[in-house]
Amino acid sequence: MAVAPLTPAMLRLTVQVEEPHLPLDPSCPNQVLRLSPPAGGADALSGARPASRTYTIRRADPASGLIDLDVVLHGDGLFVRWARAAAPGDALDFTGPRPHAVPSPAADAVVMATDETGLPALAALAEAAPAGLPMHAVVEVADAGEELPLESAADLRVTWLHRDGAAAGTTGALERAVRSLPWPGGAVDVWVAGEAGEVRAIRRFASIERGVERDRLHAFGYWRRGRAGSPA
Repeated sequence: MAVAPLTPAMLRLTVQVEEPHLPLDPSCPNQVLRLSPPAGGADALSGARPASRTYTIRRADPASGLIDLDVVLHGDGLFVRWARAAAPGDALDFTGPRPHAVPSPAADAVVMATDETGLPALAALAEAAPAGLPMHAVVEVADAGEELPLESAADLRVTWLHRDGAAAGTTGALERAVRSLPWPGGAVDVWVAGEAGEVRAIRRFASIERGVERDRLHAFGYWRRGRAGSPA
């Protein structure tokens, strides 16, 4: 394993998969692994099912078995503590990969919204989007130091929102920013991820007020404010 900082609050873990073949779906740019720290570690749950979390594969090379995983270092959960202490040579158990939701490349436009927890998935989706696809991404992060470059052949516009000291999941800025977007015409796909309450609010807005069809609306509560181990 190699460990490299991307921002003050995000690490990239590059993991060497020991299996001879990594069963990736080449047609899906958003695939996830369910990770577990090695059994018997300091945070293992005695007598219980091993603790695990789902993370997006940011990049993968099936030939070499190398996988990049970007981990947000917010809160004080099991995986945050593990990632902070991760070092070259550490082992990690996982199941997967499995495909996750992807906006349709045939959509007329795509609207995406997330906080930093969904930023690795958003970056992977933007990178794989077809050339010229109108795409507007709204991303809330702690401050300007947490912004990451987003590469895409799509017609990508990015609105960065900074909490500047406010707690994650409390500002309502992500929903307000999505509401204020000049809404594109035609068949619009919406992809939103982050704090569960904020995701619900944006999902309701897209469905009820913008009339986005159910099969074009991809909404995921990655964490819930107030739950132990959640970002603060």
